[in-house]
Amino acid sequence: MSLKSWGRIAGLFGVVVLFSAVFNWLFVTGSVASAGVIARLAAGVAGIALWLVTNRGEKPLGRGAFYGAVSAVSALVLVGALAGVNYIAVKKSKSWDLTKDRIFTLADQTTSVLKGLQAPVKVQAFYAGSEPEYPELDSRLRQYKAQTDKLTVEFVDPFKHPARVKELNISQSGPRIIVTSGNKEARAKETSEEALTNALIEVSRGSTKKIYFTKGHGEHAVADNTERGLKQFVDNLKSEGYQTDEIVLAEHKEMPADTQALVVAGPVAALSEGEAKLVKEWVEKGGKLVAMIDPGVQSGLESAFEGWGIHVGKDEVIDPEAQNPEVAIAQSYADHPITQPRSSPFALATIFPLARSVSKTQVAPAGWTVTELAKTGPRAWGETGSVTSGAVKFDPAQDLKGPVSLAATSTKGAESRVVVVGNSLFASNGYYRLSGNKDFALNAVSWTAKEESRISIRPKQRQGNHLFLSAEQKRTMTLFAFDLLPFGLLFAGLVVWQTRKSR
Repeated sequence: MSLKSWGRIAGLFGVVVLFSAVFNWLFVTGSVASAGVIARLAAGVAGIALWLVTNRGEKPLGRGAFYGAVSAVSALVLVGALAGVNYIAVKKSKSWDLTKDRIFTLADQTTSVLKGLQAPVKVQAFYAGSEPEYPELDSRLRQYKAQTDKLTVEFVDPFKHPARVKELNISQSGPRIIVTSGNKEARAKETSEEALTNALIEVSRGSTKKIYFTKGHGEHAVADNTERGLKQFVDNLKSEGYQTDEIVLAEHKEMPADTQALVVAGPVAALSEGEAKLVKEWVEKGGKLVAMIDPGVQSGLESAFEGWGIHVGKDEVIDPEAQNPEVAIAQSYADHPITQPRSSPFALATIFPLARSVSKTQVAPAGWTVTELAKTGPRAWGETGSVTSGAVKFDPAQDLKGPVSLAATSTKGAESRVVVVGNSLFASNGYYRLSGNKDFALNAVSWTAKEESRISIRPKQRQGNHLFLSAEQKRTMTLFAFDLLPFGLLFAGLVVWQTRKSR
């Protein structure tokens, strides 16, 4: 290869390195005085100078000069395209969540709450930029703001503003995110999506009636923190803006006027005739009931259920597909708001330990619309015999063939709503956070209480895999991916082109 050819290659190298210097200055170092930029400028000028010296006898408008100009323009177009893409990415950002569990996508409930905001809401987050929680919280709140123009966010550095910290009683270990709307205030205990969304619900909710839980019949206690208790379920209802209370039905001749819904959660003893009559008449006048009735229990409400088109079976569901056959697993769901919340239908099974069948009556009562809500797989059945011996087998003459319905809803007119579930343990602390149990329990109450806007697949406590890089490591990756690799390939292509042209 002649000296002129080497000179042309040096010239091409010089042009590419000059473009690399400009890119490095604009997108990597941010300073024209950095060593990397200066080194590239020097190498680029040297390469072009060598080309001028070795090819000084060549006509400036000759064939080689023409192709060199084409190469320079091509490189310029490439750099311009990269700069344009970078500008669009900054000004009109768009992201895709490719993680397995979609850990960077807002939950359906969060999006619904944000888009439903009617009044301005302000979020004050007392976190300094140097704190480890800041980047994730800032990113999440940016996602929130992208969904609504009603939300404003302010980060307050607690070290620079001690007076505001004292005034608002902010502590290092306590809630450090304050959400306000009008004269309402809520504090998020964590930086998680669930905590932030619950705080938004609390300040955006209007007048609140109560969800009453019956007691006096051996029901699960709302304040019980053991595996049998309902504390987690009730705490989540409160987080979503509901008020909850307990009620002894025997002490009332009529239901309290502030009752939004009544929950009968796992009674061991039957309601008295007077209590059952109170509930039945209240529901038929527009009341709203969620009943969780375990197998082998006479709740006292069976005749009322039949009158609403729901049959509670005298059986126990056996599910061979479960690790424990006495744990029924709901695998299919009806097209109903409880299990098909907007665009996010149930994708998780619901776990019902020790369940009974709950199905439609053979003859539907006039005016009532009944839906079988959740069913087991086809191999399960409703066992009518004793299961204490441990040896059970499906008897087609006596047992209920699968798929077995585990829950049903019934409605009359625009007001009366009933949900009956053949199990109560699924909502207890021991099973509440398994699979789809939490969403099923909360959605059942929300639908019954006519709070359809709160029916959703709720944000989970998601765990993402984070890659932590130092500033130098991030700079090196950017340099390789957006500078050395593309410009190196460009130079290699130009060298091949120049070599072939010289032959």
